Amino acid sequence: MLYRRALTREMALTTGAVLTVLMAIALVILFIRLLGDVARGELANEAVFTFLGFSLLYFLPVLMSIALFAGVLLPLSRMWRDSEMVIWFGAGLSLTQWVRPVLTFAGPYTLVIFILTLALNPWVLTKKAEYRQDLRSHSESSLIAPGLFVESEAGQRVYYVESLNPLTGIVRHVFMQSRIDGQLGLVVAQEGYRTELFDGSRYLVLKNGRRYEGTPGQLDYRIVQFERYWMRLDPVAVSAIETTIRQAPLTELIHDASPPARAELLWRLGVPFSALVLAVMAIPISYVNMRARRSYGLVIALLLYFVYNNLLSLSQAWVGQGKLNPWAGMLAAHVVMLLAVAALFYLRARQHLPRRWRS
Repeated sequence: MLYRRALTREMALTTGAVLTVLMAIALVILFIRLLGDVARGELANEAVFTFLGFSLLYFLPVLMSIALFAGVLLPLSRMWRDSEMVIWFGAGLSLTQWVRPVLTFAGPYTLVIFILTLALNPWVLTKKAEYRQDLRSHSESSLIAPGLFVESEAGQRVYYVESLNPLTGIVRHVFMQSRIDGQLGLVVAQEGYRTELFDGSRYLVLKNGRRYEGTPGQLDYRIVQFERYWMRLDPVAVSAIETTIRQAPLTELIHDASPPARAELLWRLGVPFSALVLAVMAIPISYVNMRARRSYGLVIALLLYFVYNNLLSLSQAWVGQGKLNPWAGMLAAHVVMLLAVAALFYLRARQHLPRRWRS
């Protein structure tokens, strides 16, 4: 019918716009956090955009859930403000008849969230851990951060560079301290860069500098001036990749009866189902009273979303700690919110019944 096509089109446009804005905000926040990790020397420069993509994919199901909620709520609220809902009610439509077009739109959308939470998120976390481990095993030069004193994994060298060109990989005003067999060595150079030979060995090439060698407390220091100084960078020995329950595939979670596995399964199934419940809940709470402030509906919507999200998090924590039965934890938050949806539909529909029917 006409109202279904119009509502579906408007929900699709609004959901896409909200999701785009949320992704842009998330990208800025994640990028700032990653830059902080780079500044502290905890992350290599070349890994920023890769980790940014991994992080965005991991948070995408939650962003899509929020976008769906807003994508249903905002068009219906506009229809209330423009008195379109009054016209549709006068044409014989009831409030429950809006559930079908909302579910028709939200069903495939929720299926995408379901696939992301069950399949993509564990894959993203696994690849992120593997990539971080690969960066650690490359060489010590991946730890160098401009403006910070960085110690190598073996503790034998300390690096400091004043600036780093991320495009060319050239560092300027390099300081390095090394201690081998009790002998202290200091190297200062104007600039340097990393190179790799055909056999796979990696070197840090320093240009136009000096090296000071000697034993602390003695005067037998030797000063060597060089135009080019090659220093081998040994691969960093790293331990095996640590896996967590969040990286476990769905089949492993189903066969694992431990509380942490049940809690993780609760969260993965709860996010897409909560998105569907919130989409239906947006129908009754989209009502706008023209005599009251228009922001009341949005405040209530935000409050209900945070209550739902906190109930899911609380259920997950209690199931993971063994304080709550897994089945009760999976159903508790959703049952509470479904009862709230039914109550909201009843209260909102009751306002549009004839007065003789209300009693």
